[in-house]
Amino acid sequence: MSDLFDVDGANLDRGFENLKAAELPIEQQLHAMLQEMWERYEPYADPDFRQGFARDVDGRFWEMYLGCTLLEEGRTLLPVVERQREGGQPDLCVLDDGRRIWIEAITPNEGDAGPDQIVRPVPINEGGGLFAVPMRQAQLRTSSAFWTKAQKIGRYIEQGVIAPEDTRIIAISASRFGVYVAEQPLPLIMTTLFPIGDAFITIDRETGNVLEEGFHPAPFIERERNPIPRTAFLDERFADISGVIWSRISLGNLSRRLRPITYVHNPLAQTPLPSNWGIWDREFVTTPQGDQWEANDILAQAPAAEAS
Repeated sequence: MSDLFDVDGANLDRGFENLKAAELPIEQQLHAMLQEMWERYEPYADPDFRQGFARDVDGRFWEMYLGCTLLEEGRTLLPVVERQREGGQPDLCVLDDGRRIWIEAITPNEGDAGPDQIVRPVPINEGGGLFAVPMRQAQLRTSSAFWTKAQKIGRYIEQGVIAPEDTRIIAISASRFGVYVAEQPLPLIMTTLFPIGDAFITIDRETGNVLEEGFHPAPFIERERNPIPRTAFLDERFADISGVIWSRISLGNLSRRLRPITYVHNPLAQTPLPSNWGIWDREFVTTPQGDQWEANDILAQAPAAEAS
């Protein structure tokens, strides 16, 4: 087995350099944990994984974390020696009861400077104060990540890398801005793929009883020009995507209680992943209800949202 941190060269990630030096106790713990993960994941990783990790710790950690999680749950991954060498393939391939489940992972960043960028708040001790949660910006970054990988999966299908009967999943990590978005009442990915807006609650002034609660319809993510539709999973053009894995897991917070792994099924998927496949903390299934759609976290057994 190789050393994950035995990489030198230009343009190394600052986080990688700190983890490699491991001068602080927490860095030493993370260094050891990552090396242990790498020993399990190396047989399934692309040959350039270590070079990529050294230059994008967050992005490659998400891929390796998913791979190790699948292995820990008893899933079988396609080894790198059996993967296609020319032209590339998605990041992960799960062999499951005679079929292949392809997973293409992505970790979007905060975006380019401008009104749609996720801007980190200024700490109070440095003159900062209250700030609005950058929900719209986070939705735009997530939507862009989904679009990027949906196009890539489409090319893999055209090239025959992904067969018509194969399952195709996009795995999006919000680790770079996870501290700014919440898991409740819905994970951000649900309000990106479906036209679900802000939550509301109506209370009777006299009795204090709750009369109604739900979510406002919101077909677009607003921006200065060309609002982005948030209807991907109600759009037949994305039927070749089976679903999306979503999590805010990061090296800074590995708690799946606070940052669960969520799977969102595409109700229009050509090749859906079976429900209750087994490794998720939250799992959203969306079904038609008259002229609307109802989404439920089937692991919580509670209605979650409706989309028009």
